[in-house]
Amino acid sequence: MREKENKTKTVIKAGIWYTASSFLTKGIAFISTPIFTRLLSSNDFGEYNNFTAWAGIIVIVATMDMHTTVNRARYDYENLDGYLSSVALSGTIVTTIIWGIVQLFPTFFCKLFSMEMPYINLLFITTMVSPALTLLQAKNRIHYKYKTYVALSLGSVFLSTAVSVTLVLLMKDKLTGRIIGHYGTVFVIDLLVYIYIIYKGRQFKWSEFKYALLICIPMIPHLLSKYVLNQSDRIMIKQFCGASDTAYYSLAYTCAMIPIMLAQATNIAWSPWSSEQIHLGRYENIRKASYYYILLFYAIVFGVFLLGPEIVFVLGGKKYTQAIYVLPPVVMGAAFQFLYNLYVALEQFAKKTVGMALATVAAAIINIVLNWLLIPRYGYIAAAYTTLVGYACLLISHFFLAKRTGYAEAYDEKFIFISLAALFCVMLVVLRLYSLPSVIRYLIATAFVVFLCGFVYKKRDILARINKGKDSSVSDG
Repeated sequence: MREKENKTKTVIKAGIWYTASSFLTKGIAFISTPIFTRLLSSNDFGEYNNFTAWAGIIVIVATMDMHTTVNRARYDYENLDGYLSSVALSGTIVTTIIWGIVQLFPTFFCKLFSMEMPYINLLFITTMVSPALTLLQAKNRIHYKYKTYVALSLGSVFLSTAVSVTLVLLMKDKLTGRIIGHYGTVFVIDLLVYIYIIYKGRQFKWSEFKYALLICIPMIPHLLSKYVLNQSDRIMIKQFCGASDTAYYSLAYTCAMIPIMLAQATNIAWSPWSSEQIHLGRYENIRKASYYYILLFYAIVFGVFLLGPEIVFVLGGKKYTQAIYVLPPVVMGAAFQFLYNLYVALEQFAKKTVGMALATVAAAIINIVLNWLLIPRYGYIAAAYTTLVGYACLLISHFFLAKRTGYAEAYDEKFIFISLAALFCVMLVVLRLYSLPSVIRYLIATAFVVFLCGFVYKKRDILARINKGKDSSVSDG
C-alpha cells in the first residue's frame, strides 16, 4: 500500500515538474525575444526565423519524431537502451541521405530554402544528432526521472540563450552569431547525449528501425502539415516580401505565444479531468465546466487584443510598430487552436486518429494556396488571415470528426461557434481602436480586469474543482 502511495506521489510530482519545465522553457524563449529584436536588425531577425522554420521541417522529415515510439517500445523490447541506440543511428542515416541529395542540387535548394549553402549545411549537421536529447528525455519521462529531465531541458535553453546573446554582442555578423549561438550550443549538447546513448546501447538493428518507421510514418503527414501550417507563412513571406517583413510577422507570432502557453499549461489539468468524465459518462459535467474554461481563455485573448501595441513595443521596440496589425488575427488563430484541441482530445480518447492527418494536410494545403495567391498582392499581413482560415478549417474538420466518436456532446457546439464569432467581431473592433488614442483601450482594459476579477472570485469553487481534477459534479452555483 505504501509502495503504491509513493508511486502515486512520484507520478504527481513528476507531472508538476514536467509542466513547469515546459512552461519555463517556452517562457525563456519568449522573454529573450526583446533582447534579440533590439540586438538584431529586422532583416537578420527575419532571416533567423526563416532558418528556424526550415530547421523544424527538416527535423520532422529526417528524424520522423521517432522519440515518440519510446513509450511503446519499452513494452516490446527488454533492452531499451539498445533500442535508443538503434533509433539515434537511424536518424543520422536518414539525415545523411537527405543531406547528400541536397548536395547534388545546391542551386535548387538554396533557392528553395532562401538561404546560403553554409547555413543549409549547418542545418543538416545539427539535425544529424538532434534526436538524441529528445530520446533521452522520453526515457526519463517513462521512468519518472523528472530531476534529470528538468535539468537537461532548462540547462539546454539557458545555455543556448546565454551563448546566443554573447555571440550576437561580440560578432560583427550578428545573424551568424545568433544561429551558431543557439544551434551550435544545442548541437554540442545533443552530440554529448548522442555519444552517451550509443555507448550505453551499443547496437543497431534494422528490425528496430523498421519498428519505429511503422509507427511514425503514418503520423508524418499530420506532424509535417501541422508544422507547415504554423511555419509556412514565414517561409513564404521571406520568399515574396523579404526578411524584414518576415521579422514583423514573426514578432507578432511570438506575442501570440502568451495565450498559447497558457492554454497548454491549463490543458495539463483539463485533459485528464475531462477524459475521466467521459469514461464515467458524465458529459454534463464537462459541458458546464467548459463554459468557464473557454470564456476564461477568451478573456486572455481579449486582453492581448487590447494591449497588443504595448506588447509589440516591449518585445520589439519602435521599429516593429507596424506588426501590431498582424497581432490580432494571429492571436485569434490561437483561439481556434485552443478549441480544435478540445475535439482532438475526444478523437484520441476514442482511438480514431486516422482522420486527423487528412484534416491537417487539407488545412495546410489551403493555407499554402491562399498564401501563394494573397501574400504577393497584399503583403505579409495577408498571411495572418490565411493562417486564421487554415485553423478555422481545422476546427470545423475536427468538430465533425469528433461527432463521429459520439463524444462531441460533451461540448455545447452552439455556444462554441457563436462565442467564437463574437470574439472575431471583437477582434475587428479592437483593430479600429488601434488608430484611436490609447487611453480608450486602457479604460476598457481596466474595466475588463475589474469584471474578470469579480467573475473569477464568484466562480472560484468551480475553477478550483476543475484545477484539482476532481470528478465531482459541477454546479452552476
